[in-house]
Amino acid sequence: MTKSINRKEFIRLSTAAALSLPVWSMISCKSPDSQNGEESALPAEMADPTYASHPGLQLYTVRDLFAQDPEGTLKQLADLGIKQLEFYDATALKTYVPKVKDLGMEVISTHFSPGLITGNWGDPANGGMTPPENYSFERMIEECAASGVRYAGIAYIFPWDRTSLDNFKHIAEKANEAGEKSKAAGVQLYYHNHSFEFKPTDGTTPFEEMMKIMDPDLVKLELDLFWTKISGNDPAAMIGKHADRVIMMHLKDLKAGTPLDTDTANVDPGAFQPMGDGIIDFKQVLTAAHAAQVPYGFIEQDQSPDLPVMESIQRSLTYLQGLGM
Repeated sequence: MTKSINRKEFIRLSTAAALSLPVWSMISCKSPDSQNGEESALPAEMADPTYASHPGLQLYTVRDLFAQDPEGTLKQLADLGIKQLEFYDATALKTYVPKVKDLGMEVISTHFSPGLITGNWGDPANGGMTPPENYSFERMIEECAASGVRYAGIAYIFPWDRTSLDNFKHIAEKANEAGEKSKAAGVQLYYHNHSFEFKPTDGTTPFEEMMKIMDPDLVKLELDLFWTKISGNDPAAMIGKHADRVIMMHLKDLKAGTPLDTDTANVDPGAFQPMGDGIIDFKQVLTAAHAAQVPYGFIEQDQSPDLPVMESIQRSLTYLQGLGM
């Protein structure tokens, strides 16, 4: 079995990319009661807004299997009942979006490396990345839009981009600039958090400073419940506080007894648990998510040391379906 790699290593090796489409377009869709009698354009997730009705998965969860057998892995996910996917590498969209559609699933979003908007790839001699050839943020957005993918998300901030609070502020400013470009192309930008954004710094946190700078119309938020919880924050309260920004969630559980952490890099792999096997109150969180009209929830498990990864996904699916939320 291929040894699992962490998110930092994967993004370094795969040179991630991005996704597309306006976030709250669903809210402007015509209702079934429209006076002109046109057929409703409401997507399925609004007709039945429960996350159990359109379960999603961040493909990073099965990165090892996908690297070995992409089409076979996608088929397994479809057979489990996954309906929506979030990619971790936008360069794969052109190849695999048609295959995903053939299996009855939809690619909603993808992550991409911040180097595409900052131009800072680090020093390759000291763990940095080599910039991708003939690939840019603009090209990524074009390919996302052409593939019918709706959202593009900043996956992670590398250590060389977060040595000070000013670094985080710079990322937020660059995100706004990128958000203007992506919105013009019909693509909604978003930011995916870890735990380092919540580290107390100079009387505040990077997260709070980034939220002050990021335009809520240009840069939405994908709240990772695990990283929010392990940093000592309440995911449900965070959704309520940022209801105008949160459009997606990463659904994964935190093992009881895990120490609080705002470092991210050194979390025990066993801390990552399927939904329902840890300490996150998903009824409370999903109630808050419904109140905030968060349309998407993607099951994700960065590591699955206790069970084969497909079994972990099935446990999360079964738990989500049991909640009926």
